[in-house]
Amino acid sequence: MAGIKERTQRKYQVISDPDKIEHMLKTYMLNRKFFIKGEFEMIPVAFEKIIDKDRAIVYCAIDLDESVTLYRVFKKYMDAVCIIEDRLPENRYKIHISQLRIAESERKNDRVIAPAGSVVVNNIRAARNVIKASLFNVPTSVKVHLSEYEKRLQGMADEVKVSVFDKSDDKLELVRKSGKILWVENSQDLMSYMPPDLEAFIDYREYLNTEIGAVMEGYRHRKIISEMIVPVIYVGHDGLSIPLGYIQLVSKSEPIGMDKAMELKALTFEMVDRIRDSNTMMINKRQEITNLSKGGLQIRIVDEELKTFLIHQKGFSFDVIFKLQQPITVFTEIIYTGFNQETDLMIGVRIVGWSSRKGEVERYTEAISSLAKGKI
Repeated sequence: MAGIKERTQRKYQVISDPDKIEHMLKTYMLNRKFFIKGEFEMIPVAFEKIIDKDRAIVYCAIDLDESVTLYRVFKKYMDAVCIIEDRLPENRYKIHISQLRIAESERKNDRVIAPAGSVVVNNIRAARNVIKASLFNVPTSVKVHLSEYEKRLQGMADEVKVSVFDKSDDKLELVRKSGKILWVENSQDLMSYMPPDLEAFIDYREYLNTEIGAVMEGYRHRKIISEMIVPVIYVGHDGLSIPLGYIQLVSKSEPIGMDKAMELKALTFEMVDRIRDSNTMMINKRQEITNLSKGGLQIRIVDEELKTFLIHQKGFSFDVIFKLQQPITVFTEIIYTGFNQETDLMIGVRIVGWSSRKGEVERYTEAISSLAKGKI
């Protein structure tokens, strides 16, 4: 049988007490159909009879292995870990339920089955080289882009540095971990260590606490009037943010104003776009979406090049195209992969971001609603 490889794990309430399993059997499972977990085709298994507290007779049209996990989605996902104890005539099996697992959270969105050809993906974009938050293996192309911006920004202050983060530098670590701007407009003014906006700027005075005097003296000794460090936050095709590098301005002649923060922030967006574009492989091959919800999709990949490329990705971005509608761009994280009986690669993704184009989320939601009503 084909199988699914999950990359994210649900949190479960686990039931193994036979008396509690018997209660669940009677209340939720008897005379209901469950499905075989790990299969892309929904293969039903019917609970027909309880023969002991944690044992039952089930019917399945196909042969079952020595063990099987059966699932069903009520308001919450529920599955039963079963051991096949005996094979009976007419496709019946005696099973022992070793445990039941119930997801701690409810499923947020209902899935909608997409009729063949009604919804496809295209313009599939993913990273040539994986950029990791560890910063130990930053691609050379990224360092080249940062170096180019360092040359471009010379003259903006007495000292300009654009580089990847150095974890041995406490000040840079503060910027990296917070994702905020460190700004000291006047190094000898205590109030300059307190930002006007705590959402975007680090409260350097609070961080330094009793050491602020020593830091002010250090600035004075090095004749530094003002300093600003702006993080470069890389956003990949999986929608995940990685604090990749920084732009640092040091002035010994005049204060660095708020306008510089806005200018540098805009430059970091431009920089990230350039880095991502240079590190992107785009493949224009339409692949079919088999089911989807407001929060995710399942895609059938039949193209051999895409199978090889996507199986190793953490996530990717692409255009979702509903029949006769304009594309909607989404950023996604892969939550499971597997191959069906026809050896198509089946990929389940969670939507983690959208393009900046206005109204795309609303269009996507409306299109799913229309699909569910049979209007697409």
